[in-house]
This record gives sequence, C-alpha cells and structure tokens, in this order.
Amino acid sequence: MAKRIKNRYILAETSSALDFNDLATQRSLEAGIMQILGTMGYSYSNPKIMLAAGRQFILRIQRSSEDSIILALSFIKNVNGKATGIYTTKTSGTIKSLKEALIK
Repeated sequence: MAKRIKNRYILAETSSALDFNDLATQRSLEAGIMQILGTMGYSYSNPKIMLAAGRQFILRIQRSSEDSIILALSFIKNVNGKATGIYTTKTSGTIKSLKEALIK
C-alpha cells in the first residue's frame, strides 16, 4: 500500500520586487535551490510555487525537507539576474492559513 505524500507550505518574502508568476523567475529560484541542495536534495524536496502576490509567494515542499529548504532559501541572493534576499515568514501544513497571510 502506497503512503500519501505529506506536504508543507512556506510563505516567503523577497527584499526586491520580483514577479513569481513569471516562468523565468520560477525557474531561476528552482535553479538556486538545486545549486544549494544538489540534484538529489531538490528532487527529494520537490518544491513548487503555488501562489504569488507582490513580493510574497507560497512554496509547496515535502514535509521532511522543510529545514533544508528554509536554509536554501536564506542562501539565495540572486533570482533571475536581480539581487535579492528571501526571508521565510511562516510555515504551515495547510495552504489555507497561508493564503490569508498572503492577502494581508
């Protein structure tokens, strides 16, 4: 019997204005995570941007890789050719509570 995959959601904020709805910006963020964690760590954590608004975005990851993704996000200093810092605001097991924080 296959186990259900358990996800965590991270609300993160950038220091510069980036459009995370743009595919190139998303790919650049994923490349930064892959550079820090390596190919195995990236594929194990399976990050995906779910929602983005302004300088904030919600990232879905595997539950067991939460700490390594938060660490990797803090090391990223350049996204899509723009100097920026990424700060984790909140983490949750459901996307619903982070959607409310994203709107505020």
